[in-house]
Amino acid sequence: MYLGKFLPPLLSCALVVLPAHASEFVEKLKESASTEIEKSETDALFKQAELSQRYVAALKALEEKVRATGDLEALIRVREEAESITKSGQTTTHADPGIVDLRGKYIAARDVIMKDANAARARVVEALMKTMREQQATLTKAGQVDEALAIRKEGEQLLLELSAGMQNEGVEFEEDSRGTDPVELKDIPKIDIPVVNPPVVEKPFALKGRWLESMTVPPLKQRISDGIMIGERNKQQRANIVVPKGTVWSGKTNILTNWGTIVATKASFDGLSFLADHACKNFFLNCWINDCGFNKGGWWYGEDQATKFYFENCLVTNRLALEWNVVDVGFRARTCVFEKVDLPPISFRDREPANYLNHPWFRFENCRFVDCKVPSSFVLVTRNCIFQNCVFVDDQHLKEGQKPIEVVIYQGPGGRYDISKLPKNVTITRKPDTEWKGEIIPTAQALRDMMAF
Repeated sequence: MYLGKFLPPLLSCALVVLPAHASEFVEKLKESASTEIEKSETDALFKQAELSQRYVAALKALEEKVRATGDLEALIRVREEAESITKSGQTTTHADPGIVDLRGKYIAARDVIMKDANAARARVVEALMKTMREQQATLTKAGQVDEALAIRKEGEQLLLELSAGMQNEGVEFEEDSRGTDPVELKDIPKIDIPVVNPPVVEKPFALKGRWLESMTVPPLKQRISDGIMIGERNKQQRANIVVPKGTVWSGKTNILTNWGTIVATKASFDGLSFLADHACKNFFLNCWINDCGFNKGGWWYGEDQATKFYFENCLVTNRLALEWNVVDVGFRARTCVFEKVDLPPISFRDREPANYLNHPWFRFENCRFVDCKVPSSFVLVTRNCIFQNCVFVDDQHLKEGQKPIEVVIYQGPGGRYDISKLPKNVTITRKPDTEWKGEIIPTAQALRDMMAF
Protein backbone atom coordinates (compact mmCIF):
# COMPACT_ATOMS: atom_id res chain seq x y z
CA MET A 1 0.00 0.00 0.00
CA TYR A 2 1.36 3.44 -0.97
CA LEU A 3 0.52 6.60 0.96
CA GLY A 4 2.29 9.12 -1.25
CA LYS A 5 5.54 11.01 -1.15
CA PHE A 6 5.10 12.44 2.35
CA LEU A 7 5.99 9.27 4.25
CA PRO A 8 9.01 6.95 3.96
CA PRO A 9 8.72 3.26 3.04
CA LEU A 10 8.33 2.03 6.64
CA LEU A 11 5.11 3.96 7.11
CA SER A 12 3.93 3.29 3.57
CA CYS A 13 4.05 -0.50 4.01
CA ALA A 14 2.93 -0.60 7.63
CA LEU A 15 -0.17 -2.61 6.69
CA VAL A 16 1.71 -5.37 4.91
CA VAL A 17 2.77 -7.16 8.11
CA LEU A 18 0.50 -6.90 11.11
CA PRO A 19 2.45 -6.43 14.36
CA ALA A 20 1.69 -8.64 17.31
CA HIS A 21 0.62 -5.72 19.45
CA ALA A 22 -0.89 -2.31 18.85
CA SER A 23 1.97 -0.59 20.65
CA GLU A 24 4.50 -2.13 18.25
CA PHE A 25 2.49 -0.98 15.23
CA VAL A 26 2.04 2.55 16.58
CA GLU A 27 5.71 2.76 17.61
CA LYS A 28 6.77 1.97 14.03
CA LEU A 29 4.45 4.67 12.73
CA LYS A 30 5.83 7.11 15.28
CA GLU A 31 9.44 6.41 14.35
CA SER A 32 8.77 6.88 10.65
CA ALA A 33 6.59 9.99 10.98
CA SER A 34 8.93 11.58 13.52
CA THR A 35 11.81 11.19 11.08
CA GLU A 36 9.87 12.99 8.37
CA ILE A 37 8.77 15.79 10.68
CA GLU A 38 12.27 16.24 12.06
CA LYS A 39 13.62 16.50 8.52
CA SER A 40 11.12 19.22 7.56
CA GLU A 41 11.78 21.15 10.77
CA THR A 42 15.54 20.88 10.31
CA ASP A 43 15.17 22.20 6.76
CA ALA A 44 13.14 25.12 8.15
CA LEU A 45 15.78 25.75 10.78
CA PHE A 46 18.54 26.01 8.20
CA LYS A 47 16.40 28.26 6.00
CA GLN A 48 15.71 30.49 9.00
CA ALA A 49 19.43 30.67 9.82
CA GLU A 50 20.23 31.56 6.22
CA LEU A 51 17.51 34.22 6.24
CA SER A 52 18.89 35.71 9.45
CA GLN A 53 22.36 35.89 7.91
CA ARG A 54 20.97 37.74 4.90
CA TYR A 55 19.07 40.12 7.16
CA VAL A 56 22.19 40.88 9.21
CA ALA A 57 24.13 41.47 5.97
CA ALA A 58 21.44 43.93 4.83
CA LEU A 59 21.66 45.68 8.20
CA LYS A 60 25.44 45.96 7.79
CA ALA A 61 24.87 47.67 4.45
CA LEU A 62 22.34 49.98 6.09
CA GLU A 63 24.86 50.74 8.84
CA GLU A 64 27.33 52.04 6.23
CA LYS A 65 24.68 54.36 4.80
CA VAL A 66 23.81 55.66 8.25
CA ARG A 67 27.48 56.11 9.11
CA ALA A 68 27.87 58.42 6.12
CA THR A 69 25.20 60.71 7.58
CA GLY A 70 27.10 61.08 10.85
CA ASP A 71 24.08 60.05 12.97
CA LEU A 72 25.72 58.03 15.78
CA GLU A 73 22.48 57.21 17.63
CA ALA A 74 20.85 55.87 14.47
CA LEU A 75 23.94 53.78 13.75
CA ILE A 76 23.80 52.28 17.25
CA ARG A 77 20.16 51.29 16.71
CA VAL A 78 21.04 49.50 13.47
CA ARG A 79 23.79 47.60 15.29
CA GLU A 80 21.42 46.68 18.11
CA GLU A 81 18.96 45.23 15.61
CA ALA A 82 21.72 43.11 14.04
CA GLU A 83 23.04 41.97 17.44
CA SER A 84 19.56 40.98 18.61
CA ILE A 85 18.98 38.87 15.49
CA THR A 86 22.38 37.21 15.86
CA LYS A 87 21.91 36.37 19.55
CA SER A 88 18.25 35.35 19.74
CA GLY A 89 16.60 35.70 16.36
CA GLN A 90 14.38 38.44 17.79
CA THR A 91 13.98 41.93 16.38
CA THR A 92 14.16 45.13 18.40
CA THR A 93 11.44 47.79 18.47
CA HIS A 94 13.52 50.52 16.84
CA ALA A 95 11.34 52.47 14.45
CA ASP A 96 13.93 53.98 12.08
CA PRO A 97 12.48 53.84 8.53
CA GLY A 98 15.43 51.88 7.14
CA ILE A 99 15.22 49.27 9.89
CA VAL A 100 11.44 49.01 9.65
CA ASP A 101 11.61 48.41 5.89
CA LEU A 102 14.21 45.64 6.17
CA ARG A 103 12.51 44.12 9.22
CA GLY A 104 9.18 43.86 7.39
CA LYS A 105 10.80 41.89 4.58
CA TYR A 106 12.60 39.66 7.09
CA ILE A 107 9.41 38.86 9.04
CA ALA A 108 7.42 38.18 5.87
CA ALA A 109 10.08 35.74 4.62
CA ARG A 110 10.30 34.08 8.04
CA ASP A 111 6.53 33.57 8.12
CA VAL A 112 6.66 31.82 4.75
CA ILE A 113 9.35 29.42 6.03
CA MET A 114 7.31 28.54 9.11
CA LYS A 115 4.09 28.19 7.11
CA ASP A 116 5.78 25.71 4.76
CA ALA A 117 7.17 23.73 7.70
CA ASN A 118 3.74 23.55 9.34
CA ALA A 119 2.18 22.43 6.07
CA ALA A 120 4.75 19.63 5.76
CA ARG A 121 4.01 18.47 9.30
CA ALA A 122 0.27 18.57 8.60
CA ARG A 123 0.72 16.36 5.52
CA VAL A 124 2.63 13.77 7.55
CA VAL A 125 -0.04 13.78 10.27
CA GLU A 126 -2.83 13.46 7.70
CA ALA A 127 -1.17 10.46 6.05
CA LEU A 128 -0.59 8.92 9.47
CA MET A 129 -4.27 9.25 10.33
CA LYS A 130 -5.21 7.56 7.08
CA THR A 131 -2.85 4.65 7.78
CA MET A 132 -4.28 4.10 11.25
CA ARG A 133 -7.88 4.25 10.06
CA GLU A 134 -7.18 1.65 7.40
CA GLN A 135 -5.37 -0.60 9.89
CA GLN A 136 -8.29 -0.35 12.31
CA ALA A 137 -10.70 -1.30 9.54
CA THR A 138 -8.54 -4.28 8.53
CA LEU A 139 -8.35 -5.57 12.11
CA THR A 140 -12.07 -5.06 12.67
CA LYS A 141 -12.92 -7.08 9.57
CA ALA A 142 -10.59 -9.83 10.82
CA GLY A 143 -12.44 -9.93 14.15
CA GLN A 144 -9.55 -8.39 16.10
CA VAL A 145 -11.69 -5.66 17.65
CA ASP A 146 -9.64 -5.27 20.83
CA GLU A 147 -6.48 -4.78 18.77
CA ALA A 148 -8.27 -2.18 16.63
CA LEU A 149 -9.44 -0.32 19.74
CA ALA A 150 -5.93 -0.41 21.20
CA ILE A 151 -4.51 1.07 18.01
CA ARG A 152 -7.13 3.81 18.12
CA LYS A 153 -6.28 4.69 21.72
CA GLU A 154 -2.51 4.71 21.27
CA GLY A 155 -2.84 6.35 17.88
CA GLU A 156 -4.81 9.26 19.30
CA GLN A 157 -2.03 9.94 21.81
CA LEU A 158 0.54 9.76 19.02
CA LEU A 159 -1.40 12.25 16.92
CA LEU A 160 -1.50 14.65 19.85
CA GLU A 161 2.27 14.41 20.21
CA LEU A 162 3.03 14.83 16.51
CA SER A 163 0.56 17.64 15.94
CA ALA A 164 1.64 19.70 18.97
CA GLY A 165 1.08 23.36 18.28
CA MET A 166 -1.00 22.71 15.16
CA GLN A 167 -4.33 22.98 16.95
CA ASN A 168 -5.82 25.98 18.74
CA GLU A 169 -6.24 24.96 22.36
CA GLY A 170 -9.77 25.57 23.54
CA VAL A 171 -11.11 26.73 20.14
CA GLU A 172 -12.74 23.79 18.48
CA PHE A 173 -14.93 25.73 16.03
CA GLU A 174 -14.88 29.20 14.55
CA GLU A 175 -17.86 31.41 15.16
CA ASP A 176 -20.37 31.56 12.33
CA SER A 177 -19.70 34.94 10.73
CA ARG A 178 -23.31 35.12 9.52
CA GLY A 179 -24.52 35.67 13.07
CA THR A 180 -25.68 39.10 14.24
CA ASP A 181 -25.52 38.63 18.02
CA PRO A 182 -22.34 39.54 19.91
CA VAL A 183 -20.01 36.69 20.76
CA GLU A 184 -20.93 35.23 24.15
CA LEU A 185 -18.07 35.79 26.59
CA LYS A 186 -17.84 32.44 28.32
CA ASP A 187 -16.04 31.15 31.37
CA ILE A 188 -12.93 29.40 30.15
CA PRO A 189 -11.00 26.49 31.67
CA LYS A 190 -8.50 27.21 34.40
CA ILE A 191 -4.86 26.74 33.57
CA ASP A 192 -3.26 23.76 35.30
CA ILE A 193 0.01 24.72 36.95
CA PRO A 194 2.66 22.00 36.54
CA VAL A 195 3.43 20.22 39.79
CA VAL A 196 7.14 19.52 39.55
CA ASN A 197 9.70 19.07 42.33
CA PRO A 198 13.09 18.58 40.71
CA PRO A 199 16.18 18.40 42.92
CA VAL A 200 17.90 21.57 44.11
CA VAL A 201 21.06 22.57 42.26
CA GLU A 202 23.11 24.76 44.60
CA LYS A 203 25.09 26.75 42.01
CA PRO A 204 23.05 26.87 38.79
CA PHE A 205 24.79 30.02 37.54
CA ALA A 206 28.13 28.23 37.62
CA LEU A 207 26.90 25.76 34.99
CA LYS A 208 28.50 26.07 31.57
CA GLY A 209 26.18 26.36 28.60
CA ARG A 210 22.50 25.54 28.70
CA TRP A 211 20.46 24.38 31.65
CA LEU A 212 19.65 20.92 30.33
CA GLU A 213 18.44 19.19 33.49
CA SER A 214 15.28 19.91 35.48
CA MET A 215 16.16 21.68 38.71
CA THR A 216 14.97 23.79 41.59
CA VAL A 217 17.22 26.82 41.89
CA PRO A 218 18.11 28.02 45.41
CA PRO A 219 16.46 31.26 46.61
CA LEU A 220 19.35 33.51 45.64
CA LYS A 221 19.59 37.25 45.15
CA GLN A 222 21.28 36.97 41.76
CA ARG A 223 22.44 39.58 39.26
CA ILE A 224 22.43 37.93 35.83
CA SER A 225 24.86 39.27 33.24
CA ASP A 226 24.84 36.47 30.65
CA GLY A 227 21.73 35.03 29.07
CA ILE A 228 20.28 31.69 30.18
CA MET A 229 18.98 29.06 27.75
CA ILE A 230 16.78 26.33 29.19
CA GLY A 231 16.56 22.90 27.54
CA GLU A 232 17.51 21.85 24.02
CA ARG A 233 14.71 20.94 21.65
CA ASN A 234 16.95 19.45 18.95
CA LYS A 235 18.17 16.82 21.40
CA GLN A 236 14.78 16.45 23.15
CA GLN A 237 16.34 17.54 26.45
CA ARG A 238 13.46 19.18 28.28
CA ALA A 239 14.22 21.07 31.48
CA ASN A 240 11.63 22.14 34.05
CA ILE A 241 12.96 24.97 36.20
CA VAL A 242 11.39 25.77 39.58
CA VAL A 243 12.11 29.23 40.99
CA PRO A 244 11.14 29.20 44.70
CA LYS A 245 9.96 31.77 47.21
CA GLY A 246 12.52 34.45 48.04
CA THR A 247 14.39 34.34 44.72
CA VAL A 248 15.48 37.73 43.32
CA TRP A 249 16.84 37.91 39.77
CA SER A 250 18.01 41.14 38.17
CA GLY A 251 19.78 41.94 34.92
CA LYS A 252 19.54 43.20 31.35
CA THR A 253 19.64 39.91 29.49
CA ASN A 254 17.45 37.11 28.11
CA ILE A 255 16.03 34.04 29.82
CA LEU A 256 15.12 31.78 26.88
CA THR A 257 13.13 28.58 27.39
CA ASN A 258 14.07 26.53 24.34
CA TRP A 259 12.48 23.27 25.53
CA GLY A 260 10.88 23.20 28.98
CA THR A 261 9.00 25.29 31.53
CA ILE A 262 9.60 27.84 34.26
CA VAL A 263 7.43 27.80 37.38
CA ALA A 264 8.14 30.75 39.69
CA THR A 265 6.40 31.35 43.03
CA LYS A 266 6.80 34.43 45.27
CA ALA A 267 9.91 35.50 43.40
CA SER A 268 11.08 38.88 42.15
CA PHE A 269 12.38 39.70 38.67
CA ASP A 270 13.81 42.98 37.43
CA GLY A 271 14.94 44.12 33.97
CA LEU A 272 14.95 40.68 32.30
CA SER A 273 13.52 39.56 28.98
CA PHE A 274 11.71 36.23 29.16
CA LEU A 275 11.59 34.45 25.81
CA ALA A 276 10.10 31.04 25.14
CA ASP A 277 10.17 28.84 22.08
CA HIS A 278 7.28 26.97 20.49
CA ALA A 279 5.22 24.79 22.89
CA CYS A 280 7.01 26.17 25.97
CA LYS A 281 5.29 27.82 28.93
CA ASN A 282 6.34 30.11 31.78
CA PHE A 283 4.24 30.34 34.96
CA PHE A 284 4.48 33.18 37.50
CA LEU A 285 2.54 32.95 40.78
CA ASN A 286 2.57 35.68 43.46
CA CYS A 287 5.58 37.33 41.83
CA TRP A 288 6.75 40.93 41.51
CA ILE A 289 7.86 41.53 37.93
CA ASN A 290 9.41 44.91 37.18
CA ASP A 291 10.56 46.17 33.78
CA CYS A 292 10.55 42.68 32.26
CA GLY A 293 9.50 41.77 28.73
CA PHE A 294 7.77 38.60 27.49
CA ASN A 295 7.89 37.40 23.92
CA LYS A 296 8.38 34.54 21.48
CA GLY A 297 11.97 33.35 21.23
CA GLY A 298 13.89 30.76 19.26
CA TRP A 299 13.40 29.37 15.79
CA TRP A 300 10.52 26.92 16.20
CA TYR A 301 6.98 27.85 15.26
CA GLY A 302 3.60 26.18 15.38
CA GLU A 303 0.15 27.63 14.99
CA ASP A 304 -1.57 30.11 17.31
CA GLN A 305 -0.12 30.96 20.71
CA ALA A 306 3.16 29.16 20.03
CA THR A 307 4.57 30.51 23.31
CA LYS A 308 2.55 30.90 26.51
CA PHE A 309 2.92 33.00 29.68
CA TYR A 310 0.70 32.69 32.75
CA PHE A 311 0.43 35.20 35.64
CA GLU A 312 -1.59 34.82 38.84
CA ASN A 313 -1.61 37.23 41.81
CA CYS A 314 1.37 39.06 40.29
CA LEU A 315 2.39 42.70 40.43
CA VAL A 316 3.69 43.70 36.99
CA THR A 317 5.25 47.15 36.66
CA ASN A 318 6.69 49.30 33.86
CA ARG A 319 6.78 46.73 31.04
CA LEU A 320 5.07 43.62 29.65
CA ALA A 321 5.40 43.29 25.88
CA LEU A 322 5.82 45.70 22.99
CA GLU A 323 3.41 43.88 20.71
CA TRP A 324 1.30 40.76 20.91
CA ASN A 325 0.23 38.74 17.90
CA VAL A 326 -1.99 35.69 18.07
CA VAL A 327 0.47 33.46 16.22
CA ASP A 328 3.51 33.91 18.44
CA VAL A 329 2.30 34.45 22.00
CA GLY A 330 -0.52 33.53 24.37
CA PHE A 331 -1.07 35.41 27.64
CA ARG A 332 -3.33 34.50 30.56
CA ALA A 333 -3.49 36.64 33.71
CA ARG A 334 -5.72 36.33 36.78
CA THR A 335 -6.07 38.65 39.78
CA CYS A 336 -2.96 40.64 38.89
CA VAL A 337 -2.11 44.34 39.08
CA PHE A 338 -0.40 46.12 36.20
CA GLU A 339 1.18 49.49 37.04
CA LYS A 340 2.64 52.04 34.64
CA VAL A 341 2.66 49.61 31.72
CA ASP A 342 2.22 50.49 28.06
CA LEU A 343 0.07 47.48 27.26
CA PRO A 344 0.76 45.75 23.94
CA PRO A 345 -1.41 46.26 20.88
CA ILE A 346 -2.71 42.96 19.52
CA SER A 347 -2.31 41.87 15.93
CA PHE A 348 -4.81 39.25 14.75
CA ARG A 349 -2.89 38.65 11.51
CA ASP A 350 -5.96 39.06 9.25
CA ARG A 351 -7.97 36.59 11.34
CA GLU A 352 -11.40 37.01 12.86
CA PRO A 353 -10.91 38.62 16.32
CA ALA A 354 -14.16 37.14 17.65
CA ASN A 355 -12.76 33.62 17.31
CA TYR A 356 -10.23 34.34 20.07
CA LEU A 357 -12.47 35.87 22.73
CA ASN A 358 -12.97 32.57 24.55
CA HIS A 359 -9.49 31.20 24.04
CA PRO A 360 -7.82 29.99 27.28
CA TRP A 361 -4.55 31.77 26.41
CA PHE A 362 -6.11 35.04 25.41
CA ARG A 363 -7.49 36.63 28.56
CA PHE A 364 -6.74 39.03 31.42
CA GLU A 365 -9.42 38.51 34.08
CA ASN A 366 -10.16 40.17 37.41
CA CYS A 367 -7.09 42.37 37.04
CA ARG A 368 -6.42 45.98 38.02
CA PHE A 369 -4.63 48.39 35.69
CA VAL A 370 -3.15 51.58 37.16
CA ASP A 371 -1.52 54.42 35.19
CA CYS A 372 -1.40 52.28 32.05
CA LYS A 373 -1.71 53.05 28.36
CA VAL A 374 -4.39 50.77 26.91
CA PRO A 375 -4.75 50.21 23.12
CA SER A 376 -8.27 49.44 21.96
CA SER A 377 -7.24 45.98 20.74
CA PHE A 378 -6.01 45.05 24.23
CA VAL A 379 -9.41 45.90 25.71
CA LEU A 380 -10.84 42.84 23.89
CA VAL A 381 -8.86 40.41 26.09
CA THR A 382 -9.99 41.90 29.42
CA ARG A 383 -12.83 40.54 31.57
CA ASN A 384 -14.06 42.01 34.83
CA CYS A 385 -11.12 44.41 35.07
CA ILE A 386 -10.76 47.82 36.73
CA PHE A 387 -8.79 50.63 35.10
CA GLN A 388 -7.53 53.49 37.26
CA ASN A 389 -6.00 56.64 35.81
CA CYS A 390 -5.42 54.85 32.49
CA VAL A 391 -5.33 56.34 29.00
CA PHE A 392 -7.23 54.43 26.31
CA VAL A 393 -6.01 54.97 22.74
CA ASP A 394 -6.90 53.96 19.20
CA ASP A 395 -5.02 51.07 17.68
CA GLN A 396 -4.41 50.51 13.97
CA HIS A 397 -3.99 46.76 14.62
CA LEU A 398 -7.70 46.38 15.41
CA LYS A 399 -9.39 45.72 12.09
CA GLU A 400 -13.08 45.25 11.46
CA GLY A 401 -14.32 41.68 11.77
CA GLN A 402 -17.56 40.06 10.72
CA LYS A 403 -18.82 39.06 14.17
CA PRO A 404 -20.09 41.62 16.70
CA ILE A 405 -18.01 42.03 19.87
CA GLU A 406 -19.08 43.71 23.11
CA VAL A 407 -16.70 44.24 26.06
CA VAL A 408 -17.39 45.95 29.41
CA ILE A 409 -14.69 47.82 31.31
CA TYR A 410 -14.82 49.38 34.78
CA GLN A 411 -13.10 52.75 35.12
CA GLY A 412 -11.92 54.35 38.30
CA PRO A 413 -11.18 58.05 38.75
CA GLY A 414 -8.73 59.82 36.48
CA GLY A 415 -7.41 58.85 33.09
CA ARG A 416 -8.74 59.55 29.59
CA TYR A 417 -10.74 57.64 27.03
CA ASP A 418 -9.32 58.74 23.68
CA ILE A 419 -10.63 55.86 21.57
CA SER A 420 -12.48 57.34 18.60
CA LYS A 421 -11.95 54.85 15.77
CA LEU A 422 -13.41 51.52 16.82
CA PRO A 423 -14.38 49.07 14.07
CA LYS A 424 -18.13 48.96 13.46
CA ASN A 425 -18.43 45.46 14.92
CA VAL A 426 -16.77 46.39 18.26
CA THR A 427 -18.56 48.00 21.22
CA ILE A 428 -16.78 48.98 24.45
CA THR A 429 -19.15 49.75 27.32
CA ARG A 430 -17.67 51.85 30.14
CA LYS A 431 -18.95 51.65 33.69
CA PRO A 432 -17.69 53.25 36.92
CA ASP A 433 -15.67 50.87 39.09
CA THR A 434 -18.20 51.37 41.88
CA GLU A 435 -20.59 49.19 39.86
CA TRP A 436 -18.30 46.17 40.01
CA LYS A 437 -19.93 43.64 42.36
CA GLY A 438 -18.02 40.48 41.59
CA GLU A 439 -14.84 38.87 42.89
CA ILE A 440 -12.46 41.11 44.83
CA ILE A 441 -9.85 42.58 42.51
CA PRO A 442 -6.53 43.01 44.34
CA THR A 443 -4.65 46.28 44.78
CA ALA A 444 -0.91 46.65 44.36
CA GLN A 445 -0.46 47.04 48.11
CA ALA A 446 -2.44 43.89 48.83
CA LEU A 447 -0.17 41.92 46.50
CA ARG A 448 2.96 43.47 48.00
CA ASP A 449 1.77 42.47 51.47
CA MET A 450 1.08 38.94 50.23
CA MET A 451 4.56 38.68 48.72
CA ALA A 452 6.31 40.61 51.52
CA PHE A 453 7.93 42.94 48.97
